[in-house]
Amino acid sequence: MRSTIDYYNRIADSYYWTTVGIDMSKLRNAFAAYLPAEARVIDLGCGSGRDVMAFGDMGHEASGLDASKELVELAKERLEVKASVGDMVTWRASEPYDGIWCCASLIHLNEEEKKRFFGNLQYNLKPGGVIYISVKEGIETGTDEEGVYTSNCTAEELKSFLNGAGCEILETVVTEDAMGRPGVKWLNVIAKKRG
Repeated sequence: MRSTIDYYNRIADSYYWTTVGIDMSKLRNAFAAYLPAEARVIDLGCGSGRDVMAFGDMGHEASGLDASKELVELAKERLEVKASVGDMVTWRASEPYDGIWCCASLIHLNEEEKKRFFGNLQYNLKPGGVIYISVKEGIETGTDEEGVYTSNCTAEELKSFLNGAGCEILETVVTEDAMGRPGVKWLNVIAKKRG
C-alpha cells in the first residue's frame, strides 16, 4: 500500500488534471437518487476532489478522504472542497454517513484490507445508507513496475462482501473506461445497508 500511495503523491499534479474533468454524472446521479436531501456523503479515495465538489453542488454535505497527501492538498486548494488524509481501510467515522462513494479506490486493497473496509461499514454507513463501489473487471492481482498494487474483484466477491456487511445490491452496471483505455471495463455497484 505504501508504494501505491508514494506513486500517487509523485504523480499528483498530472493525475489531478487527467481525472478532474472525467464525466461521472450518470453514475453520481444514480447513486444520489437514493440519498435524502442534504445528505452527509463521503468520497473514499477522493483523488482530485471532482466528485466531492459535484455532491456539494447537489446540496449535500460532502467531504473526501484520500491516502495521498498531495492529492488532498490539490483538491482543497483547487476545488476548495473539504478533504482529509486517511486510510480508508482503518478509517472509522465519528458519526455514520448517509452515503459512501468509493470510485476506483477499492482496487488498491488486498483481500484482508477489503474485509476490514467492509467490516467497518457498521460504523461508517447509516442503516438505510447507500454505498457506491466501482472496481476494474478481469484484471490481474499484483504490483506493477511503478509500485502500484491492484487487485481483481469479481461481481460475486463484491456481492459476498456487501452481503456480509448487511448491504443489499440495488443496481449493477458494467461501463467502459471513462479515461478511454481500450479493453478496460468497470463494474459499478450501488447497495443499501439494511436497517
